[in-house]
Amino acid sequence: MAPRATLGRLAREEDFRRVYRDGARRATRLIVLHALPTEIHTVRLGVSVGRRFGRAVARNRLRRRLREAVRAACARISAGVDLIVVPRAAAGTAEYADLRDEVTATLQAAGLFAGGAGGDRR
Repeated sequence: MAPRATLGRLAREEDFRRVYRDGARRATRLIVLHALPTEIHTVRLGVSVGRRFGRAVARNRLRRRLREAVRAACARISAGVDLIVVPRAAAGTAEYADLRDEVTATLQAAGLFAGGAGGDRR
């Protein structure tokens, strides 16, 4: 059984670049998910919200909602993966429940849930 995942932060620019360059990419209507397995036993999350989503208040609100959507699924994620969530234009006006469902479905499709249900895990 895989160790339980804890949610950490992906903060350094070099970590973001490594995940973008080497990680698997899954795109949906509301988000783009980049995932890269790592050797550490934690899930690190980075959220990249561009200026097209408005001023800082709107961007930070969307960032908090996406982080919480991943946190809601964190107990089911296999430990040892770096994630980057990038919202698409429709995510700015989406309800939280829609974001949460989309994040959960994307994580499952990428095969990141414990038990390996889903697709590829690069």
